[in-house]
Amino acid sequence: MTLSETLKRISRMDAPSNEETAKFQIIVPILGDLEWDVYRSKGTNEVRFEHPAGGTKKGGQVDIALIGEHGQSVCFVEAKKPGVNLDHHHVEQLLGYAFHDSVTICVLTNGLEWRLYLPREDGLPADRKFAHLWLREDPIEQIAGDLEKFLSRSAVMSGEAKQNAVKALKQRREESERLRREKDIARRLPDIWRKMLTEPDKGLVVRIQSRVHAELEFSPSVDQIAEFLAATIAPNSTGPNTKTDKPTRPNVKSTGKPQVGQRIMIGATLFGTYRSLEKAIELLDFVTVQLYERHGQDLLDKVAQISVGAVQISSDPGDMNRCRETGVPGIFIYSNLGVERIKARSYEWLVLLGYPDSDLQIHYSDSDLQIHEH
Repeated sequence: MTLSETLKRISRMDAPSNEETAKFQIIVPILGDLEWDVYRSKGTNEVRFEHPAGGTKKGGQVDIALIGEHGQSVCFVEAKKPGVNLDHHHVEQLLGYAFHDSVTICVLTNGLEWRLYLPREDGLPADRKFAHLWLREDPIEQIAGDLEKFLSRSAVMSGEAKQNAVKALKQRREESERLRREKDIARRLPDIWRKMLTEPDKGLVVRIQSRVHAELEFSPSVDQIAEFLAATIAPNSTGPNTKTDKPTRPNVKSTGKPQVGQRIMIGATLFGTYRSLEKAIELLDFVTVQLYERHGQDLLDKVAQISVGAVQISSDPGDMNRCRETGVPGIFIYSNLGVERIKARSYEWLVLLGYPDSDLQIHYSDSDLQIHEH
């Protein structure tokens, strides 16, 4: 059976019930297809189970160690139960063992999800992860190709696996940096544009003067252009102090008479959908529902990278204390943040998924006045 055939079989089978079963029904067959002598049919001892690692004083054991031609460990594989969220299992210890034993590559897997690391690189564990494979989601041929490049016996023994991993890590870091820059641009661009309109920007003024002169054969003054630009700013993009006419909206229950000048969040609009709000946490609920409809599991995966502690979102209520189910059945959120930080986190989730934060409009009540933010 080829590696691709093995991966197809695994992707269709029921998930094993425990770690040991996963190890021998999933991980060992895959290693066998990658040319490792897992059953010692060639008389080697190059695949060792429950192998001592990390030295004698602070060391322990790794589930599987792959041994090089000179008896040194070249790869560590740590196995977890299928279905287990690998985010909840710290990889620092595995990386520490691998670093101590000069291991080239190490793997954290639950059989269906594989995370591959270069333990001797600098940075946090996430900074050393060069590949992330999902057996039931990624294309089979792609997974087979990556496993061949990074974990096959021939590639590991020749040093080619390390070269491939270093190249992949560089590409992953460059992509991460590109996404970070795009996120910063998307987050700051509206404010930069508003600043250009309200100051106004000298270069923009010159271009307008030039264009007007070409059309009319005379130029407007700087003050005239500045007044015009300020008037073109959309009412919902000038910030929290812009007042507009009261729109027609569903009735909103009031918990009490607002004091003079008090701003109460009464609703939000996202992607053209309006929802009334009575509590700040309902804003996160609303944003979660709208984004989950468009991105599904990808929302949970990306938000989990930045939202820990004070704000969490998960499909497992056991992950969180005092959580509440969102408008998406089976999806739960938890937050102990105040109103302003919940708003900031809502905008952050939008930008993380590639939307401008101006897509989210938060509506307030100033006694008889409605106010838009963003």
